Amino acid sequence: MYGYMGKFLRVDLASGKHAVQPVEEDALKLFLGGRGLATHIYMREADPGIDPLSDQNKIVLCTGPLVGTGAVSAASCYVVSKSPLTGTLACAKTRGSFGAEFKFAGYDGLIIEGRSEAPVVLSLMDGKVRLKPAPHLWGRTTSESIRVFKEEIGDEWGARETRMAVIGPAGEHQLPIATLVNEGFLTVGGAGLGAVFGAKNLKGIAVKGQNSILLADGAKLVQVVTAMINKLNGSLITSEIMPQWGTAFLVRMCNQKGMFPRNNFQSTATDVKTLGTDAISEAFSLKSRGCFSCPIACLKKTDMDHPLCKGEGAAPGFMAISSLGANCGINDLKTISRAYMLCTEMGLDPLAAGGLFATAMELAEKRRISADDVKLELKFGEAEEFLKGLELVSTKKGYGRRLGMGGHGLAEEHGLPDSFMGVKKGPVPCFDPRAIQGLGLHFATSNHGPHQIYGYTFMDELLDVRQSMDPFETESKPELVKEYQDMAAVMDSLGFCNWVLLGLKFSNLVPMTNAVLGTSHKAGDLMEIGERVWNLERLFNKRAGFSGVDDRLPKRFTEEPIPDGPAKGLVSQVPEMLPRYYELRGWSGDGDILPETLERLGLSGV
Repeated sequence: MYGYMGKFLRVDLASGKHAVQPVEEDALKLFLGGRGLATHIYMREADPGIDPLSDQNKIVLCTGPLVGTGAVSAASCYVVSKSPLTGTLACAKTRGSFGAEFKFAGYDGLIIEGRSEAPVVLSLMDGKVRLKPAPHLWGRTTSESIRVFKEEIGDEWGARETRMAVIGPAGEHQLPIATLVNEGFLTVGGAGLGAVFGAKNLKGIAVKGQNSILLADGAKLVQVVTAMINKLNGSLITSEIMPQWGTAFLVRMCNQKGMFPRNNFQSTATDVKTLGTDAISEAFSLKSRGCFSCPIACLKKTDMDHPLCKGEGAAPGFMAISSLGANCGINDLKTISRAYMLCTEMGLDPLAAGGLFATAMELAEKRRISADDVKLELKFGEAEEFLKGLELVSTKKGYGRRLGMGGHGLAEEHGLPDSFMGVKKGPVPCFDPRAIQGLGLHFATSNHGPHQIYGYTFMDELLDVRQSMDPFETESKPELVKEYQDMAAVMDSLGFCNWVLLGLKFSNLVPMTNAVLGTSHKAGDLMEIGERVWNLERLFNKRAGFSGVDDRLPKRFTEEPIPDGPAKGLVSQVPEMLPRYYELRGWSGDGDILPETLERLGLSGV
């Protein structure tokens, strides 16, 4: 079987038993692998109405068929379950070499069910499946847990290639804003999955193996990969900007277009001199790190000196700088770096944590909560109290228990629900949707709650990568949103990182796919698979209780014009764009998938 290991592993944490089962080839034709296959299996195995933290809930982990093959930027692994934060399907994308090493361990995917009586680490190493007792790791930070585990499994050389995805105290306390940490970097998306791991007493997963992946045409793959690397080296963004700054270069570009928010999206007029790339050079000594088979090396490391983390740690990128920085009124990169480090060590999703504190700061500003209530001076720009709050949330002590419910729950509790800037209870990333219309439509309709990783429309609306589109305009944006959503879904199913589109066209991925799988796919064939995955996710959410009513942005974005900056006076036009988007999708005016669309995509029997 070209590109695949041909095996899935099923592990029951309650009994400690495991079984190996073959991959369903019919499912591979429909969903390829990664995000698509994991979603297909999870939807078959779990009731959409299930409590995400119950013993009956399951976790499905899956790699894409191109992961581990050497295909350019094909390194991602996907973890799918139901999110306790949003109630929707959740999909977390791991980075680094975890996905490749998981595949070398001999599997395409993993189904985790049941609950262990005591904390464990699931070890898939050198052909052996073990549940290693981990009560001594419970309560430890993520980096400390990984360090101790590797010390215990043998000599430094023997542990060197071991890759781990773990939770921190936030996941152990089952906070809905908890996430996974993989190789010292937070996973992308999937807020709440850390709590699902914690509810199962699963501290983490360790992988290592020496299995080989069979390719249909290895010589052809080498030839195509060489050509793709040359293309990436010829792009300014992928050869110079991303390798030097990572995603932090987006700060200045978003600010220039008036879409960089401040103080919980109440303003966009932000001086980014202390947050941009020049300031980063002064604040940190950056080191680059690439994921498996990726020449871009956009992940940034720097030296940390903090009681929780001494040595190398992850440097903040755009999401941290915006969500944990400007949107909380904080302009100091050192503070933002410490906040991001706390999220990484405690296992907190930085977007969800930033959204939580931005909401809390607005509630305090409007006198809905006080310092006496929370034992903190929650105020925009108050750095030290913000950092104390992040530590408090992770411990779930005192008011931290109530803060840990997330921004939506906090806003509801204090009678000001419109102060939470989110969709489907998930926080909106820090691109103000009033100033980037296509991305706003994507946020409103995304299956996993709002996150740009599931629909990179800003590549055209902001960066002009494939075409130049005015971010303020709505013309052709429904078409753009559907295209990027389907494209992201199939790239996630193959295992590609979306950032590769900054230097390559989607059509450039097709020859690599065919060389690995021995197929004759065209770009349109793959895009249809992405459309199928998107609709499958929509079906799950429909059965979990979501409908077209939930495809909306907060009133601030649709009714309150941006008060300042280059986009002053704009509001989001999502209500106007939504009917056309539904039409393009083959959905009803209420946002339900029409029977003929299910038939066309081969989903009628789901």
